[in-house]
Amino acid sequence: MIKQNQSKLNAVHVTMDIIISMSSSCLSYLFYNAISKEDLVYHYINNFGKDFLFLSVIALLQIFFNYTFDLYRSYRSTRFRKECVNVLKANLFFCIIQIAVVLFTQTLSTFQVMILGYYILNTCTAIIYRAFLRSVLKYMRSHGYNKKYIAIIGINNCTERFIEKIQTSADLGFELSGYFASAPDTKIKAAYLGNYKKITEFYRNSPPDEAVIMLSDQLQPSLDHLIAICENWGIKFSILPNMFSSLSSRIYISSFDGIPLLSMRKVPLENTLNRFLKRLMDIVGSTFLIIFFSPVMLITAVAVKATSKGNIIFKQERVGLSNKPFTMYKFRSMRVETENDISMTERNDERCTKVGLFIRKYSIDELPQFFNVLKGDMSLVGPRPEIPYYVEQFRKSVPLYMVKHYVKPGITGWAQVNDLRGSDTSIEDRIKHDIYYIENWSVGFDIKILFKTLSKIVFSKNAR
Repeated sequence: MIKQNQSKLNAVHVTMDIIISMSSSCLSYLFYNAISKEDLVYHYINNFGKDFLFLSVIALLQIFFNYTFDLYRSYRSTRFRKECVNVLKANLFFCIIQIAVVLFTQTLSTFQVMILGYYILNTCTAIIYRAFLRSVLKYMRSHGYNKKYIAIIGINNCTERFIEKIQTSADLGFELSGYFASAPDTKIKAAYLGNYKKITEFYRNSPPDEAVIMLSDQLQPSLDHLIAICENWGIKFSILPNMFSSLSSRIYISSFDGIPLLSMRKVPLENTLNRFLKRLMDIVGSTFLIIFFSPVMLITAVAVKATSKGNIIFKQERVGLSNKPFTMYKFRSMRVETENDISMTERNDERCTKVGLFIRKYSIDELPQFFNVLKGDMSLVGPRPEIPYYVEQFRKSVPLYMVKHYVKPGITGWAQVNDLRGSDTSIEDRIKHDIYYIENWSVGFDIKILFKTLSKIVFSKNAR
C-alpha cells in the first residue's frame, strides 16, 4: 500500500513540477517583456506551437534534473532542510547548463536575461509547494491516514529509543505493529506479537510495510533465517545493530569492490570534488588575502623587528592532516627567551611583548599562515592545529581527539567562532565542534565561518 501511495505521490510531484516549470518560464518571459522594449507577447502568440514545444523541453529537462538529485523518493523520515537543499541543487545545476548553452551557442540570446528569473521563480515555487504538501501529509498522518506499519524483530539497546521516536512522531506517519522476542519485556512499551516462530504467521495475516531487525548477540545466529523470512514475504527490512546505541556520529554504507562496509563517520572532504572545491577556495582566498593584507604584514614585520630582538617570523611544528607534522608560521609575539616554552598561551600572557599583545588581540600574528594555506599545509577553515606534545597528551585523555586530523587544520574554525579558543575553554567542547564541522562541511559552511571570524575580529574587545 505504501509503495502504491509513493507512486501516486511521485505522479503528483512530476505533474506539479511540470506546471511550476512551465509557469516559471512564462512569468520570466512576461518579466523580460516588462523591462524590455520588445513586444514578446505578440511574438509568442504568433509562435505558440514552437514556444510551447520549447517550454515542454525545459519542463522535461527540469524533471530529469529533479530525478537526478533524488527528489522523487520518500522524504517521510527526512528533514525538510534536506529536501530544500536537493531542490536548490537541481535548479542550480539546470541553471548552469542553460547559461552554458547560451554562452557557447549564442542562439538563445533572448533568454539570457530570463534564465535568472526562471531559476528564482522555479526554485521558490517548488520549495513552497513541497512545504505545503508536507503540511498536508503531516495533518493526514496525525489523523491516521497514509500510515506506514512497522514490525520490530528482537530487542537490543536501541529498541526503547527507536519505539519512543515512532510514538512521539505521529506526523511522520509510522505506526508500530508490535515486536517479536523470545519472551515479553516489560520495558518495551509496544504490543508483544510472540516469539520468532510467530513471524511467518503474522506476515501471512497482517503483513507490515517494513520490519526492523534489532540485532543482538542472541539474535546473531538466526539473522540469515530472519532475513530469509522477510524476503520470502516481500517485506522490506532494516537492521539496527546493538552497537549503534553508543555511537553519536553519522553512519553510512560504503563499498569495497562490491562488498558493503559499515562506516562510522562520513567525511564530505573525502570526496574528490569537495576537496578540489575547498583547495580552489584556499588558493584563491589566501592569494587575495596575502595581497590585501600585505601593507599590514609589512608594518607588523617592521614593528616586531624594531621593538624586540629575534626573528620576525616564529616557526613551530604542528600536527596536520593524517597526523603529519608541518611548520606553521606566525609573527613573533613573545620574547625570544620564552619561545621554547610550550605551555598554552593565555590572555595578557606575560611572555608577550607589547607589540605581541596588540597583534594577538586582533589575530594579526596569524596572517603569515596564509602562506601555509597557499603551500597546502593548512586551509582557511578547519580545526586549529596543536604542537605534537599536546596532541599526544590529548590523544590519551580526550575521546575522539584524533578525529580532527581527518582534514587539514585551519586558520579559523567552527570552535573558534563559537568562542572556544585558548586554554580557558574546554578541549572536549572544542573537539565536539571540530567533529561537527568535519561531518557537515560545505562551501557555504566555510563561507559562514569566515564571515563570523571577521565579525569576531572587528568587534572583539578581549585579547585572544
